[in-house]
Amino acid sequence: MKITRLGNECRLQITDDPIFREFGFSRIVLEQVTDADHHVVLDLSLVITLHSPGLANLVAIHVNLKKRGKTLTLTGLNEQNHRLLRATNLDKLLTTR
Repeated sequence: MKITRLGNECRLQITDDPIFREFGFSRIVLEQVTDADHHVVLDLSLVITLHSPGLANLVAIHVNLKKRGKTLTLTGLNEQNHRLLRATNLDKLLTTR
C-alpha cells in the first residue's frame, strides 16, 4: 500500500495483495488516516477483482470515516469492478471517480 498526502487529502494505492481480501484490512487502512486528513482516496487501479471481503472492507472504511467526519472516494476501478458495485447497489453508498 502506497500512501501520499496532499493538503488535507490522504491517497492510498491499494494492490491486489491477498491482504486486501482479509476482513481486517479496513483497520490497517484506518490506522493510516490522521486527524488532518479530511478526505481519503483509495486508488484501486491495481485491484483486478473485488471479492466479498474487499467489498466489506470498503463499506467498513466508508462507515468509519463518515463517523469521523471524513469522506471516501474510490478511484481507478476497472469496468468489472464498476459493474460489481452497481450490481450490489454499493455505487449508491460509495463515491467513485
